[in-house]
Amino acid sequence: MFRDMIPHFEGKETEHNWLHRERSVHTLRRLTKGNAPQDYQAHYLAGIKQLLDGILKAVNSLRTTLSAAGCSLLQDIARVNGPAIEPMVEILLQNLIKLCGAVKKITSQSGNITVDTIIGNISYSARLLQHMWAACQDKNTQPRLFATRWLKTLMNRHAKHKNTIEHSGGVDIIEKCIKKGLADANPGVRENMRGTYWIFASIWPDRARR
Repeated sequence: MFRDMIPHFEGKETEHNWLHRERSVHTLRRLTKGNAPQDYQAHYLAGIKQLLDGILKAVNSLRTTLSAAGCSLLQDIARVNGPAIEPMVEILLQNLIKLCGAVKKITSQSGNITVDTIIGNISYSARLLQHMWAACQDKNTQPRLFATRWLKTLMNRHAKHKNTIEHSGGVDIIEKCIKKGLADANPGVRENMRGTYWIFASIWPDRARR
């Protein structure tokens, strides 16, 4: 099934292949929600990795329905496979955070939910915070606004492993992100980051008082 889909994702998106791409994405969602990830995880993940470039082409499509379907697929993959997708996370976040700056609101929102879902289902790594720090400095308002939620998700998910975050220098980066957000030119970013600050304060009260 994976092999049959490969030709649909080759080259650029055209009038002739976009519908095949959308159908392939829907097929992958059905496979993901079925027994493939549990019963054949190695083969399933190898197939997803093989098609990852194609899935990202769908995610980055200017056709809203195809882009939204690609994002929903990545959310399903993250929820079902959890930390098993970590080798793909770097490339996924690079593409998705870029998508968050899209002009179309529905597209940027899809990117936002997908990033949040990935962060909420994988293990902590210092690289995650590097991506968030980059988003906090983005020239577009949307990634800066969305980063306030991603930070909340990361802290809520990994509060039990706060030592790991501390030892990797993560607390410094979170603090830097919060300070940047609280001083942001956009009032929405400032307001949302205040909520993020209170979660930070509940986990690292001493650092929050500074």
